[in-house]
Order: sequence, then C-alpha cells, then structure tokens
Amino acid sequence: MFFVTLLNHIYWVAGATLGGLLGQVIHFDTTGIEFVMTALFVVIFTDQWKHTGNHRPALTGLGCSLLCLLLFGSQNFIIPAMGLIILCFTMDRRAYHTGEALP
Repeated sequence: MFFVTLLNHIYWVAGATLGGLLGQVIHFDTTGIEFVMTALFVVIFTDQWKHTGNHRPALTGLGCSLLCLLLFGSQNFIIPAMGLIILCFTMDRRAYHTGEALP
C-alpha cells in the first residue's frame, strides 16, 4: 500500500508540475468552455436523479445554490453555496446519527 500511495503522489506532483510548465508555453482557445461545463453538470445531475431513490442531496444542492445566487449574485455565489451545502450535509448527518433526521 505504501508504494501504491507513493506512486500516486509522484504521478500527481509530476503531472501538476508538467501541466504548470507546459501551460505557460502551450496556448489554446477555450471559447465555449462555459457551455461545456454547464452541460457536464446538468448530465451528472440528471444521472444522479434517475439512478438514486434519495433526491435529498440533489435538492439540497439546488436549493443552496439558488439561495446563494439570489443573495450574492452570479459572480460571487459558488463559494458560499459550497459552504452552505457542506453545512447542510453535516447537520443532516449529525441529525441522522442521533435519530432525528427527516425520513
């Protein structure tokens, strides 16, 4: 296990270093990446929705994101939304372990 972990770490550091160095040299057009990333997250969301019976995580993510979008605006909502989602999941987990979670 030690050597597998060591190799994983070496691959990660080497890949990040190589990417950082080559990123300064190689330039390419990223026009349209916003659309592609949005489509990717929509596909992941719908796949989770279709293949799980518990929709609470998806609805929590949607609700927290929409709330933070309204409160902080479209340029500043991601970090507060992620924090709120983590807080909601942490509180739900604690309630679940104490037997007070919603069905």
